[in-house]
Amino acid sequence: MTGGPPTNADQKHLDGYAAVAFDWGGVMTKGTFDSSAVVALAALVGTTPETLDDTYLRLMERFEVGEYDLPGFHSRFSAATGTATPIDAFRAAFLGAVRERPAMYALIGSLPANLTVGVLSNNVPELCDVVRDDPRLSRVDAFVFSNEIGVRKPRREAFDALTAALGTPPELTVFVDDNRDNIEACTELGFTGLLIDTPAAFARRWRAALPSIPLPPGFANDD
Repeated sequence: MTGGPPTNADQKHLDGYAAVAFDWGGVMTKGTFDSSAVVALAALVGTTPETLDDTYLRLMERFEVGEYDLPGFHSRFSAATGTATPIDAFRAAFLGAVRERPAMYALIGSLPANLTVGVLSNNVPELCDVVRDDPRLSRVDAFVFSNEIGVRKPRREAFDALTAALGTPPELTVFVDDNRDNIEACTELGFTGLLIDTPAAFARRWRAALPSIPLPPGFANDD
């Protein structure tokens, strides 16, 4: 972790920007975390992902704004699905559902020191600590998680919290996300939003916005 974001007076712009921020799930992971978690939890309780999907997403909406912790999520999931699994097995399946995109971690670690780096993620208790404590993200100056601020993207308040944490105005900030609604929302607020739908398409967008920052070798093929 660096010593914190620089003040506006200290910022040196690179390609016209002073900060780059990233979502976590779907950006640093291959596919969304939720899609992988549904598969893992379905396997745990012996059903299909399609059967669980609606219940899981409904519970996650409240989980991601910090209304309950992971044991609370487990108990509500069990009640809603009529299943009974040990909390330790549930925790392992849920937290272990991540399918990582190594090239994105490499990109973040390679970012120049004169850029402030942030993470803004719709996230949940315990999982957010796994992300924050990941040594590969030591380059990140500010982490903003929905469960800790009580609001999710694409709400304006989430992006306002990111701006405050970075100490950088939206017009000097690039934001990377896999969700088109989030990209549209941040763009309306003045951010430069870069959608990651496929690595190859994202690579083209990144090079257009930040030509001075090379992508890791093979990035466009890391899917």
